This record gives sequence, structure tokens and C-alpha cells, in this order.
Amino acid sequence: MRYESKLWHREGSFLTNSQTSFDLSDIRYLHTGVDTVKQLYKCLLKIELLVELQRIYDSGFNQVIELGGVNWLISRSSKSAGYQWILRNGDEGLVVLLKSFYADETLHASHVKIEVSPQLIARNTPKELSDYLKKIASSFATQLNETGIAAHIAVDIKGFEIPEDFEYRLVTKSKRQMRHLGISDSHFSVSETAVVYGDRQTFTFGSVGGLQMQLYDKVTEAIKTDKIGYWEEKWRQTPSVDDFMEPEYQDGDSVKRLEMRFHHSIIQQFCNGTKDDNGEFIQINNFEDLAKHLTALWRYALNNFRLQHSTSYVDPVWQLLMEDVEIYAPAPDFLYTRKPKPPGESTRRNVGLWLGNHLKLMCRRRFTLDFAVSNILQCGLETELMDYFGLWGYEGREALPVVVREFIREKFQILELRGVAA
Repeated sequence: MRYESKLWHREGSFLTNSQTSFDLSDIRYLHTGVDTVKQLYKCLLKIELLVELQRIYDSGFNQVIELGGVNWLISRSSKSAGYQWILRNGDEGLVVLLKSFYADETLHASHVKIEVSPQLIARNTPKELSDYLKKIASSFATQLNETGIAAHIAVDIKGFEIPEDFEYRLVTKSKRQMRHLGISDSHFSVSETAVVYGDRQTFTFGSVGGLQMQLYDKVTEAIKTDKIGYWEEKWRQTPSVDDFMEPEYQDGDSVKRLEMRFHHSIIQQFCNGTKDDNGEFIQINNFEDLAKHLTALWRYALNNFRLQHSTSYVDPVWQLLMEDVEIYAPAPDFLYTRKPKPPGESTRRNVGLWLGNHLKLMCRRRFTLDFAVSNILQCGLETELMDYFGLWGYEGREALPVVVREFIREKFQILELRGVAA
């Protein structure tokens, strides 16, 4: 079905067309901003620090280390997280992921990832936060290069009730739609799907590793995570439209959060495809760079996950969100376009050489087919592998495990017959 994205005629909170009208004067924005920042660094790790972390962790006693004037609680991570160590300081609002599983500790590689709480984001300007995170990263590594950033943009709304047919009226660019009801825990890989759980309290669309939208009851979530005190104080800073001496938020009010989550790879795609007024591609390496583009990215996400009133008109609430919300700064007048960076012929040749040598060694070690397939698929080179095998889009991502398995099966068979595995 073809959808248009016509906007309503608007006068304040009243939206009309020739057929009908809506009064949205009950809609209030209690908070707009960035809920989460994840900063990536390519760097050289301080090897003596890794030794000290291991010593403290193995001691089994007080697993706390002081670095740069900050105390960190040490824990180990699983390989699925991509990093060996997790260091937390909840009071500072920081989580540091340290030492990539996919690169040697002596190499200049993506060894540091810092996740930032909304409280810390709110206390700092974008430049102050970028400088502070680099200072924190310098406690763990040298030769720091900011190589990517992910962010969650959030708007807390009072007066918005989720329509019964919300998931059916939401138009997305996803090529696959799935509906899961009654899910109480969603800690699994969700790729380009629609998930509804918690008695319709939470809706999730899109993939964790891409652009994802989530709409949920923020009061319920804040109570569950023991953050309700912070958010109620935040919401009460918004004065009432009817009486500016009173806060807009009152005890018992329902608050819905609409959150747009940008993976660092998506932000990099905007850098690959978007030019500024001088014809130069935009550069976004840290939060200071990102801040000036947040309003534009918010609007892009609202169009990517667009709630329709009909096949012709966007939903009136969606129009308000597009026109009213500004994050840090107005949107620049750029044509924001996403463009994946093409791997190129040299990359395909390198992938072919790597696959050949890697599989020869695994065959010689008599690794099983299942182990070899899992090892290749989890190497972090999904995009390069898809390009090498001529797979594109979502269907290509789905087909990759099957194609890789058949490729390795044939290679193992040929290597064994040639006696390479002997």
C-alpha cells in the first residue's frame, strides 16, 4: 500500500483538513533530550592497567579500582558484549566497556566504549561532556581517537494515549513485521521486527544494531528501575500552561516516552551521505559534533517510523512531534541521507584471503562445521561478508548464515580431500 505524508493545517494545538479536525491542547512535553550516549574510542590500552584489573578481580575481595579520581566497580563481561571488562560508577553515571574481544590488547583498536546516563548528559553541555568522556578514556588508554557515537533521543509526553491500532497504523521501512504479545522480557536479538509486550505498555520497532523506536509507559519503567524520583523532579520543572506557578506534572499523571535509538553505524551512514552548506560531508565523532544534528535526526526517525492517520495524512500527534521538538538546536537545512560505505574491491579481496587462510587453519585443527560457521558469523564483519557473497538488504542478512554454512562445508570437504587437514 502506498502512503502519503500530508500535513494538517495547524493553528496552535488545532489541526484540521477539509474532512475533520483535532484538538491536541492536552498534549504536553515534560522532557525532551538525549537519554543515552555511547562513545567509542580507537586507542592503545595501558597494559599495566589490564594486569592490575586482572589482579584485583582474581583477589575476590574488594573489586574496586581508583583511576583518574574516580572509583570503578570491576566485573567481567561475556564475549557477546564484545568487551572483556566492565567498569561502573553509578554515582558518576558512567559505564566503561574495556578491551575488545576482537583485537589484541597490544594493537591500536576499538578497545574503549563509554556509556553515559541521562543525569550526566543533563549536567553538561555537549562540549563539556565530550571533553569529560575523553578525559575518562585517557585513564584507560593512550592515542585516543573518537571513532563513533550512538545516542537515544527521548521525549516524555503527557496527554497522549496509545491508540488501539497503533502498531497497524505505524508505517516503517522495515521489510518484515512481527507482532509478539505478552512478552515480559525482550533480552534477545530483535532485527527489523515489531514487538509489543507488557499489556501494550511497550512497543519496539527496528533493530538494536540500527535505527530503533520504542514507545512505552515511562512512569512504570521508572518505578521498576528505581528512577521515578529523578524523573518526577525533572517533569515538575515544566510549568503548567494554565498556571505557570504550578508544575505541569502532577502525581498520578500518565507519561509516555517516545525514544529514537541511533546505533553508531547509522550515525556514520549519515556522515557518508549528508553534505553541509559547503558541499563537505558532515563529520560526527563525538557528542559535541552530534548535538547540532539531533533535531534533524529526530525528524528523520519520525518519518522512518511514521504513524499514519490515513493513507494520506500523518497522525496529528506525529505532526506535533515533528514540528515542536528541538533537541539542543534547530535542524540545519541539510538533505540528511544515509549511505553505507561500500566495501570496494580491495576489501573483497582481503575478505577472500582472510576466509581462505582462516578456514585452512580451522580445518587443520579439525574444528567442527558448527564451530567454524559460528566463528565466522560472530567475527564482526557481517557487512563485508554480505558484500563478498553478493548479498544485499535485509533478505541478504537473513540468508548469510545459510550461505556461509554451505561455503564452509564445501571448503572443508575440498581441503580434507587435498590432505590439507592431515
